[in-house]
Amino acid sequence: MGILVDSQIRQMISKGKLGIEPFNPLQLQPASYDLRVSSKILVSPINPEQLGRVIILSEDRPVYKVLSGQMIGVLSNERLSLPLDMCGRFGIRSYFARRGINAFGGLQLDPGFNGRLTMSLLNAGPEPVPISLNDLLFSVEFEKLEVKADKAYSGPYQNQDDFPEDQYNYILSAHTTILTEIPTLRSEIKRLSNIIEEFDSRRT
Repeated sequence: MGILVDSQIRQMISKGKLGIEPFNPLQLQPASYDLRVSSKILVSPINPEQLGRVIILSEDRPVYKVLSGQMIGVLSNERLSLPLDMCGRFGIRSYFARRGINAFGGLQLDPGFNGRLTMSLLNAGPEPVPISLNDLLFSVEFEKLEVKADKAYSGPYQNQDDFPEDQYNYILSAHTTILTEIPTLRSEIKRLSNIIEEFDSRRT
């Protein structure tokens, strides 16, 4: 039937047909709703000495800077609950996209979905991009369907409150480093080549 506008989203919330917990009217946009990033993020390896790890954002450490070429996993602070006659789509807000952040994830929300949203983000830009606790990172659109689905979504991400196991494994267990390491490797190779050339010249 079409994407819901702000007044329709608010009405669906008040009637209990659409669940957004916690709901904040200030996060409501003309035809979407913004979700905040939660405190837990997954961080891919930076170099062979700094492997993938879980970062907990807090008042003492409210910001993580995503390096160029680095991938992280993010989780929404809010939980969503969709009725059988509604689906949704989500992505990242344009503020982060303009800074080179690319999003990867199952962007379709099926009728009956319940849980938090997760995405893997890659910084494809030239500079580090800060991700702060409670940043408005996700943007969700809701679409009313003409008829109810026969059954609710029942896949592996239903009722998720944390990152799925495959996302943990993919990001934290990576064996490669970020793209910004390439210039460093080039300089090290050049330095070693100069050392070898100097060594060879001394031998002759």
